[in-house]
Amino acid sequence: MFKETKGRSVKKSIGWRILAIINSYIILAMYITNSPLYNAILMNVTGAVLYYVYERLWNNTHVGRYVE
Repeated sequence: MFKETKGRSVKKSIGWRILAIINSYIILAMYITNSPLYNAILMNVTGAVLYYVYERLWNNTHVGRYVE
């Protein structure tokens, strides 16, 4: 079983927030739809997909992980 260091958790959190802000900016700045509801739905769907990919990438790195 792997454990994470605090540094890894901080790096993951900061990285995720940067990606989430970029995702929100792209959706909102491009006015993809004229409806706030559809923009919110689109932001959540793209956010979920980005989060899945982000976590899979972090799972493939060994930075800040150790075996207990």
